[in-house]
Amino acid sequence: MIKIGDVTHHARVGDSVFGPRMIPHSFAKIGSGEGRLLQFFQPAGMMEEFFKKISEGVAKNMTEAEQDKLREAHGFKRVGPPLKYFKKF
Repeated sequence: MIKIGDVTHHARVGDSVFGPRMIPHSFAKIGSGEGRLLQFFQPAGMMEEFFKKISEGVAKNMTEAEQDKLREAHGFKRVGPPLKYFKKF
């Protein structure tokens, strides 16, 4: 499930969803098994640097406020609430 602005997409294998700059977006894996998501950023510089820092563990012991400052230093911010999806059994 991918939400771009107020529109929710139930993307399937091979689908593409465009998320314009400055429009809040989020995603959640809702199916069983493994999931993959491929994202492109244009320009990529600040996001690439953010992901490098995250992979190095810099946010591991940060408070939420410190994590938000790290995000904002790289050109984006957390918006909420997160997507919620409850499986129906």
